[in-house]
Amino acid sequence: MYQSIDDPQDDISQESKASWRGKALGALVLIILGGAALYLLAGRTDDPQTQPSALAAQKASYRTAISEGAAPMRRARLQDFITTYPHSRYVKAAEAQLEVINSHEAARWREVTNNIYDTRLPLAEKTAVLDEFEQAWGAALLGGRAKEIAQIRQDISDAQDAPKTPDRSLEEGPSPIPDTITDTELAGGFTPAPPKPAPVLILAPTPQPVIELAVIAPKVRRNIEPRYPRKAVRSKVEAVVKLRLNINEKGKVAMAELVSVQAERYEKDFIKAAERAALRTRFHPKTIGGKAVAASGVTKTYRFTMEE
Repeated sequence: MYQSIDDPQDDISQESKASWRGKALGALVLIILGGAALYLLAGRTDDPQTQPSALAAQKASYRTAISEGAAPMRRARLQDFITTYPHSRYVKAAEAQLEVINSHEAARWREVTNNIYDTRLPLAEKTAVLDEFEQAWGAALLGGRAKEIAQIRQDISDAQDAPKTPDRSLEEGPSPIPDTITDTELAGGFTPAPPKPAPVLILAPTPQPVIELAVIAPKVRRNIEPRYPRKAVRSKVEAVVKLRLNINEKGKVAMAELVSVQAERYEKDFIKAAERAALRTRFHPKTIGGKAVAASGVTKTYRFTMEE
């Protein structure tokens, strides 16, 4: 009868193989876990605005802005959104809506300024027009015209303090002078004798001296620099705007009319900035023989250039 005897070396070999398999399996698990960690790290970003919570905040802020019913409040919230999230995916949409709102506001403001500087309108009507614009477009909100409105109110106040021309219109009603009194007679007095014909003298015309009055063109007394449009600054767009101004005898700009504009983009924004600056600029008025008079057709050019 034979008895099988196991070789100790075989047991050692089996144990070595099992230990090697365990180590290989552990190394494989470590490699998989390390790759997953590297993948997660590679997917992260240092930009806080790309985090899910930040994107949710941007979306909520944008929806809040566009849900505003009043245009002035919606414009203020959109401008605040662009300032707070300049790299958001919603910035272009916000800028497009701002451009539409600002276009309507600029057209209404142009009507207001035309009424304000119309010499035919009474001061009460001018004040009413300005109050209506201020209530409708919220001058105190972000993007409002608080400074321009305050300046115009000061101009209106100055005009009210100016001396007024007395009313010399005749009262309506029947005349107390009888119809029998001719235009050549003095009412209530004696009847004048008919005038004797004056002798006719033929004289040679005396040459009159030609008096040349000194004419001095308007000069800038207080220049107001235009505000560079924000969108043009970000896009590095330059422009040249030429305006034709009407200046009254007090040196104030009564009207600003566009002559030409040179810009690749944002022409309306550059024109609006130039018109605002022109209406706030003050001049030494045009004088003829030392007397201040109104002047029209005075050209002024505004250059919007990016500083190096």
